[in-house]
Amino acid sequence: MFNYPIQIRRLINEISKFPGVGPKMAERITLYLVKNYVKTADELINAIEGIKEIKICKICFNISEEDICSICSDKTRNEKIICVVESPEDIITIEKTEKFKGVYHILYGLINPVNGIMPDDIKIKELLNRIKKSDEIFEIILALNHTVEGDATALYIHKEIKDIKNNIKITRLAKGLPTGSDIRYADEITLGQAIVERKEM
Repeated sequence: MFNYPIQIRRLINEISKFPGVGPKMAERITLYLVKNYVKTADELINAIEGIKEIKICKICFNISEEDICSICSDKTRNEKIICVVESPEDIITIEKTEKFKGVYHILYGLINPVNGIMPDDIKIKELLNRIKKSDEIFEIILALNHTVEGDATALYIHKEIKDIKNNIKITRLAKGLPTGSDIRYADEITLGQAIVERKEM
């Protein structure tokens, strides 16, 4: 029985590990790369190699070209307000609204005991350390999805912050984001309104 050469099967296997890409889609992408190798594959290889130069911001954990990302190093941003998000994609979405001028903190996940994700597995401890070290922070915006995991994470963070500093204002995104929605798929007007009309927890 015919099968693809080992190099092709290996590439299909690696591509199928990408989020949202199944074996059939991985196969089509691989065969496209084989067919268009000279034009496409070399550029793809160079782009992937470039990822090695990407760093993680030492303050907010955003992806960056430097040790400190462009947002954290921007002196015009309001460091007294920290917007807590799940992923770097959420920062891009919020920045497009042009409604938020504070800084960020990326958790890289949400609490989900069913999948074995506990508070220590995401960047909650690092957020709490930021709060402990600063007397300037007066508001934490929990820009987390209105899902079971998002709500559980928000409640956990709320409790932990209040145990450290009871005078910090803690808010969540307001109207416009229905329960179960994902903020990275919200349009800019809806998300911007949610930021402006955030509610204190």
